[in-house]
Amino acid sequence: MLGRKLIPSSVDMSDTKTKVVLGVAAAGAALAVGGAVYYMSRGGEEEEKKSDQGPPVVQEATITPTESEIIVQKTELTPLEKAEKMKAKGTDSFKKSEYSDAIKFYLEAVELYPDEESEKKSLCYQNIAAASEKLGRIDDVVKYCSQALSLNKKYVKALLRRAMGYEKLKRYAESIKDLTAVCLLEGPQKSMKAGHMNTSDRVLKLYGEEQAKIVIANRVPTLPSHTVISAAFDNIHMRDFHSSVDPETLDNAGDKLYLTVLSDIEKKDYAAALGNLYKAQNAQPAKFLGHVLCLRGIFAWLMTDTSKAIECFNAVIGNPESYLRIRVQALIHRGEVYQSKGDRPRANMDYNAAVALDEDHPDPYLHRAQFYLSLESLEPALKDLKKCISLDEEFPAPWSQLVYGEYQMARTINTSLLDQVFTNLGKMVDKFPNVADVYALYGQVLQDQKQFAAAEEKFLTAQRLAPDNVTFSAHIATLKMMAENNYDSALELLTQAIERDPKCDFVLENLGMIYIQKQMYKEALECFANALKLVKTEAEAAHVSSLYIGIKCQWEVCEEYGVKPVSISDFDGYSEMMTTPGS
Repeated sequence: MLGRKLIPSSVDMSDTKTKVVLGVAAAGAALAVGGAVYYMSRGGEEEEKKSDQGPPVVQEATITPTESEIIVQKTELTPLEKAEKMKAKGTDSFKKSEYSDAIKFYLEAVELYPDEESEKKSLCYQNIAAASEKLGRIDDVVKYCSQALSLNKKYVKALLRRAMGYEKLKRYAESIKDLTAVCLLEGPQKSMKAGHMNTSDRVLKLYGEEQAKIVIANRVPTLPSHTVISAAFDNIHMRDFHSSVDPETLDNAGDKLYLTVLSDIEKKDYAAALGNLYKAQNAQPAKFLGHVLCLRGIFAWLMTDTSKAIECFNAVIGNPESYLRIRVQALIHRGEVYQSKGDRPRANMDYNAAVALDEDHPDPYLHRAQFYLSLESLEPALKDLKKCISLDEEFPAPWSQLVYGEYQMARTINTSLLDQVFTNLGKMVDKFPNVADVYALYGQVLQDQKQFAAAEEKFLTAQRLAPDNVTFSAHIATLKMMAENNYDSALELLTQAIERDPKCDFVLENLGMIYIQKQMYKEALECFANALKLVKTEAEAAHVSSLYIGIKCQWEVCEEYGVKPVSISDFDGYSEMMTTPGS
């Protein structure tokens, strides 16, 4: 779920009852005074006329005001009216970009509002946060949004503004939770239209990238899934590591142990191979030291011990006595390590150096092509794959990658190429009828084209050819969901797969997605947590970390706000959100 950037309105401009004080009070007072003077003047004249009648009788003057002489007195404002007046001043100051004054007036309004006016207080706090945002006071943005939400926890505008504040403070997990609340309170369609889903995806990506570095740095090196190791060695010309030397002619214990390692790898007993590699290295082989170090580096990389991997590859590359093709393999795999760390320039440099060292070796072209495919640079990728095939037409890996690249080009650039892609898929199956990955690729293309029945047939064939590869079960499970909405069958398939290969992170991710569909959040989080212990690259760690925090936040928000969770199937193209293996 990786957009339009939301620009929220700066402040709530609610209707404000404006009080207008008329100036009639002063005018009325003047009329009254005038009337009194006029009366007394007339009174004086009467007294002069009666002067001969004896001492005047003093009488209290009585004013009988006319309608125009009524004194209009200013009445005292109620607390609510005073609060509304302060709020109106705050809004006026905000409009004038006088943000400090706006904050002052809104704070006064909050103090004046009666306790029962919680929504109006909440609105003022949100407006204070908006003004604080204009002043760059991000801590205050979070503070006042939190105060607004303490009075109205479903106040979407405050949730959204606080989420943006958290993001700026790099408090990504809290930002994601607020954004999740926004999306669930608004509903999926409205939140997508407003761009809030895209905002959530962006912050999820930032969180994932941050967590990935922590996950990889703290990983304890351990052998990954049997499926992962097999796939890695399927991409290598193992003939580079083999020798025609008769073991009986070898005197060095390290050299003899190395030949045992090759036998272990051929039998797919990878734990034994790793153990014998340690022993061979310690025995200091005379003839095959470079071979041992290169394989040791490959295993270290598979175990995400990147420092050890680079150390081993450097020792091989820097030793001119190492066999040429072993140095080529070391350059290729050091490039893969750099690529997994996100260091694309150094990865590209190593792939180019491997090509330059031996232009007739197919492997550098294959791995450089996979690098190009990861960058969506299709034309140079296809060129390298064709070169690789020309050097070894019996190597299945470049054929699969070539058809994959052609399919990506047909999807994104020229749909008229799609018929040719299916023609090439048929030819590939004819050429490699016993290679499971060929059928798996065919199945993925058919699945993407929504030809579900044909896709399932290809995956079942792949599963029959390579029963130890549990990823094919994951593909079939995805089909069950997409074609039939049959989550129970999908869950059963994935549960069986993970029992056969508990370390397959690909299956764990897909199993977690099934649990989400069934709203079994605790089980989903366990799957993602276990997958995080097994992923090999920072990119994979970022992806799984995003899944973990996204589901954790949805679960918490649903319970806190009493809202219904959003299902992936609520969205168009939800099947694309299911995990798919890298090329």
